[in-house]
Amino acid sequence: MALNRRLATDAVEILHRRFYKSDPERLESLAECRANDQIARKIQALRTKAGLTQAQLAKLVGTTASVICRLEDAD
Repeated sequence: MALNRRLATDAVEILHRRFYKSDPERLESLAECRANDQIARKIQALRTKAGLTQAQLAKLVGTTASVICRLEDAD
């Protein structure tokens, strides 16, 4: 029996279609998570490029290493 719909083989595409496509709030949340992840990666990359530890960066910006760790973790 032939299916009239296109079968998806990409897991991300299947999940997007099932859980995000028709839900604007989830799409907004997904975009926010992606932005947070991008910022976290940028902070870590720039810190590493500068040769700084999390503690050193924290001291420079007036916070603690645990704050820097949480920022880089992006959760």
